[in-house]
Amino acid sequence: MVENGGAGILTWYGRQMAHYFTGRHEVPVDEKGRIFVPAEFRKKLPPEADDTLVIVRGFDRCLTAYPQQVWAETAQKLLDLPQTNPEVRAFIRSMLSRATEVKMDRQGRIGIRRDLLKLANIDGQMVIIGVLNKLELWNPDDCEEFPPMEEVADNFDISL
Repeated sequence: MVENGGAGILTWYGRQMAHYFTGRHEVPVDEKGRIFVPAEFRKKLPPEADDTLVIVRGFDRCLTAYPQQVWAETAQKLLDLPQTNPEVRAFIRSMLSRATEVKMDRQGRIGIRRDLLKLANIDGQMVIIGVLNKLELWNPDDCEEFPPMEEVADNFDISL
């Protein structure tokens, strides 16, 4: 992964992404499970995403929303895992058993099924965090519990 110049263009696995997602927004969740995707994130969706996100169970009790074309690459990586390994199969089942594809309406809203919202303990309010090529959807209380960045950075080689 290489960032080009500060222009917000990222090369990810040999492919240039026009923009990447960063930032944090708190948004209301209506009684039907609909949210407004913040304009900042909507503008960064590439045209090939066709205003479509694939929402899956994420890590650390959040949901992960992938733009359609990023999901295609992620799904290929899952297919490339050794399907004979029971742990791989369990991981894929856990991640995908409640996956859903959602298309934004003209107002920039998406609807998220109640069973998915319940997995992430989301009700009434949600925090959306931009994580480069995807979005994470959090319960506002849970996303305040991240360990200090310095602690986790010591566990792997990173020089920023």
